[in-house]
Amino acid sequence: MVQAQQTLAILFADIAGSTELYETVGDVEAHRRVAESLSFMAQAVRVHEGAVLRTVGDSTLASFVSCDNALLAACTMQELHKQTPLAVRVGFHFGPVIPDKGDVYGNAVNIAARVASFAKTEEITATEFSVSRLSNENRDRATLLDKIQVKGITEPVGVYRIAWEADAELHTRVARPVSSTMSLNQQTELVLNDGESRFVLNKTHTMLSMGRDEQCSIEIDGDKVSRKHAHLQWSAGQIQLSDTSTNGTYIHRDGQAPLFVRRETVVLEGRGEIGLGSLPGDEATQALHYDISD
Repeated sequence: MVQAQQTLAILFADIAGSTELYETVGDVEAHRRVAESLSFMAQAVRVHEGAVLRTVGDSTLASFVSCDNALLAACTMQELHKQTPLAVRVGFHFGPVIPDKGDVYGNAVNIAARVASFAKTEEITATEFSVSRLSNENRDRATLLDKIQVKGITEPVGVYRIAWEADAELHTRVARPVSSTMSLNQQTELVLNDGESRFVLNKTHTMLSMGRDEQCSIEIDGDKVSRKHAHLQWSAGQIQLSDTSTNGTYIHRDGQAPLFVRRETVVLEGRGEIGLGSLPGDEATQALHYDISD
């Protein structure tokens, strides 16, 4: 018998690179590793009072009464996989579903899977509504990634990355805390200066790329600078820096300790300096000075 509609946190976890794994280590060993990974996922769900709804291939769908428990389960999944050859990406959404014979159905399930697809390997993502229902401590670990259109929902849905590692407090130095009543500041503007030229990023000019490649908006030479090192993007009223390099990017905001990011996205605020591959201020590094105004 189909039960009445409930509002739950729906979590989708997916093993990254499983297809390549079968080609690399063979079917038997790949199957063993995938089974171990799925077991870790189920363990994390149970420990944090969730229910495993279904396991399909290399992914797990689970439900939780609270968003905080969903986040705790996601963090536990990542921790359990740190010492294994496999990694996972996890996403969750809080919304109405229809329970039926131990499974759930509804658009919230589709949204959870869509949000999980935005997570990179070893990342956790969640919708803005889910983040708004987290405790203050957990909510402050979230950083806006993008606003997306989702089938069945009129307004764009905010997608957030949630820091889960032990050094999560480093990320929140730069990331702006989120709230359920977040409003977009259309006037936010970044001015970037490399010592010779001035670059502006705003709602009209939304992207700047940096690196050794001559196709980059800001071409920078250096032994530790990648061809396409990082990019800055105006998104939903925020200035986001996304690192895609080998050696990472250093952000030194005025009055704060330098922040190191590699293969991740953070939100910039205030003013400071950016160093590609090494700390701004090092003799071999060309510092980029930024100033963000609202």
